[in-house]
Amino acid sequence: MSEPIPESIPTSDGQSKKKDRPRGNAAVITQQSAQIATLMKHPEREVELPHAKRSRGLAPPPEIVANVQGSSAGAGSGEFHVYKASRRRETERLRMMDEQVEKEKRDAEHVAKMAE
Repeated sequence: MSEPIPESIPTSDGQSKKKDRPRGNAAVITQQSAQIATLMKHPEREVELPHAKRSRGLAPPPEIVANVQGSSAGAGSGEFHVYKASRRRETERLRMMDEQVEKEKRDAEHVAKMAE
């Protein structure tokens, strides 16, 4: 073992002080425990869950595109990012349109199947 000089004597007991503190926000935990206690008072009562949010979709494409590039002018290095962002938005819009058509087709098939 090392000599009992001040540099070799441990200054802490080896345990972190963070372990002593409770984790999380006490107010939130208190609210949750109160809500659970309220729910457990009447276990036969049905619980209403909130509905899922509907997907918003994308904004329609712009009517007028302000930065139209001509074929005779050379595009600078900054124009690439403008083009790439525009292409990404259009691709996303087309993908969402395809998903919507596919969903409508599945819904129509389901309605037809249920009608049989």
